[in-house]
Amino acid sequence: MINKDALLSSYDYDLPNNLIAQEPSIPAHNAKMMVLSPENWEYKTEHSTFIQLPKYLNNNYLIFLNRTKVFKARIPLQWEKIIRKSWKTITIESWEIFVYQIITEHSFECLVSDNKNFKPWSKIFFNDNTILESKQFTENWILFEIENQTIFSFLEKIWEMPLPPYIKYEKEKEQRYQTFFAEEVGSAAAPTASLHFTPELIKQLEEKNVELKYLCLHVGLWTFKPVYEENINNQKLHFEPMIIPNNIRDFIKEKKEEKKIFLPVGTTMIRYLESLPYIRKYLRNINYIKDINQETINRWDTLTKEIDNDNITAFIPEQKIQKADNWDLIIQTRLFIRPGIPFLLVDELITNFHLPKSSLMMLISAFMWRENLLNAYQNAISNWYQFYSFWDWMRITWKTN
Repeated sequence: MINKDALLSSYDYDLPNNLIAQEPSIPAHNAKMMVLSPENWEYKTEHSTFIQLPKYLNNNYLIFLNRTKVFKARIPLQWEKIIRKSWKTITIESWEIFVYQIITEHSFECLVSDNKNFKPWSKIFFNDNTILESKQFTENWILFEIENQTIFSFLEKIWEMPLPPYIKYEKEKEQRYQTFFAEEVGSAAAPTASLHFTPELIKQLEEKNVELKYLCLHVGLWTFKPVYEENINNQKLHFEPMIIPNNIRDFIKEKKEEKKIFLPVGTTMIRYLESLPYIRKYLRNINYIKDINQETINRWDTLTKEIDNDNITAFIPEQKIQKADNWDLIIQTRLFIRPGIPFLLVDELITNFHLPKSSLMMLISAFMWRENLLNAYQNAISNWYQFYSFWDWMRITWKTN
């Protein structure tokens, strides 16, 4: 008999539509914050606001924020011409393409509203002489290449920010769906837990000597896709690229030895941190790491628990390791944290309230147990918290400080 924690149906809950936030709080740091602290096998709850976060922290804390920048990934197609491989010409009346991952300046993967018209070697022609050509079906959807300009300039000119499907699209919401510290263009969705970090809040944290570290994991549109396997252990997640600084291993080792409390903001930073031990072992397995002495390796190993080699294969698939302009590494992760997958680096977390049956609910359940999470959600509903991307949040502690 399968443990209930492994059943998709165990991650469902009912949410009134009026609790799905359509607008962010203004200023953003005025949103509600539910603070959850372990007490025996349950969690005690305190209701606060996000601007009060600094009062809970001190100089022992290290906050991780995602500096990824959302690009305008939604491409509406209206009366554009398509020439298929067979040279048959058709005209698109009203469809759309979602760019969910940029591979290079001229290649990217897309979700399309009707894939039969975008089979490999089909070309889409736009009025500004831009041409999109489909190249191949991928594990996720379709790989395209762009001619006559880069994908970044093409998307920035005329297309739309891909707001989550539960938020009604309005142009003025686009600027609110981007962190003020966004830097690296590459996400099709915002790291939404970071949206409430305003310059004022950051200043207060710095005044308390809370350390801040900005890293980058590019978020794909598939973050909104629900899990479909009833036995969630059979589910595979989407790929998301991480930019890994050359000194990240030494930085993590140093901060752990200083007994810093690792506090990632949002599931993107949780996935980033928790992917690092798997990535390190993956790089060693393929003999990519050759210039590290054994003493450094041993120190790093003491910071993490034993990792199952099967999980290395599942979470960090075989791939071509890319390098950024500054020689940082770009590596894909498909880490799926769920009950039974241990946390290796994270001590506490900040997160929002997630969609039913989502992999993000399963991730948080692995941190605080599924029943505790569902109880917290019901508590939030009873106290009229606003759910999903634009509004209220949870801070969850785990280890006793």
